[in-house]
Amino acid sequence: MMEDLAIKLYDLLLNQGVYGKVQGVTPSEFYKFVSSDGFPTLDLYCPNCKENKTFVYDGTETVNGLGFYRNGTASYPAIRTINYHCPSCLKRLFFAFYYNNEIVFKLAQYPSLFDVSRDELKKYQKNDLIDKDSFSQLYKAETCASSGYYVAAYTYMRRVYETMLMSVFEQNQEDIGITEEDFRRLHSDKKLEAIKDYLAIDDEIYLPLYGLLSAGIHAMTEEQCCEDYTVLKPILLEILAEQKAKKEKAAKRKELKELFAKRKGEMK
Repeated sequence: MMEDLAIKLYDLLLNQGVYGKVQGVTPSEFYKFVSSDGFPTLDLYCPNCKENKTFVYDGTETVNGLGFYRNGTASYPAIRTINYHCPSCLKRLFFAFYYNNEIVFKLAQYPSLFDVSRDELKKYQKNDLIDKDSFSQLYKAETCASSGYYVAAYTYMRRVYETMLMSVFEQNQEDIGITEEDFRRLHSDKKLEAIKDYLAIDDEIYLPLYGLLSAGIHAMTEEQCCEDYTVLKPILLEILAEQKAKKEKAAKRKELKELFAKRKGEMK
């Protein structure tokens, strides 16, 4: 299998949701992909063990004996599963692929892509780097993405983005000097202008991010959204983490000032 094709098939196996596809795969390359010569081990998160494990290849199976014919000759079965297991708890992992006209389609995966991914979201949740509401929305986004519904995932991500902007405004409304109703009426670029001094990351990244999320919802295909998803998600996660840290730092600073003021009063 050529190296660039192997990379594409590996990406299909571990990073793309259902309905993902790779073109230009010959029958012999497809057979190698589903055999032990393809990917004999996979480093994944085991939902049972709750830690990263090296899953071991368990074989491939034909689904319902389906196949296809080319020039009157039966070729490799069109639908195949690839099976793996966790060496510690024996948790089973399988993928199902449909192959025809030199195109490999991903039909199914269990456990889901989200459940077995070494995902940043788990890290952010475990270390309490983002708030619970944001995690809940992003979990829904990741669930949609793992099933191939990237446009729906963008809807959840934009909702998180808009909630974050509103939260920044509410925390600093007195200094910003406008009402909540007036802020809500503002266009995105004007909202960012109003709160730019209170953003945790360079404000130049926020508006393009909003534009890409909106384009994903209104103008892009599932395939186009898929291409950008793995870039936009970590950017949004980092913004949320930085914003939460900034909020907590400001709250701690306020608490220390109040304690200091109280102590000074007691010393008079």
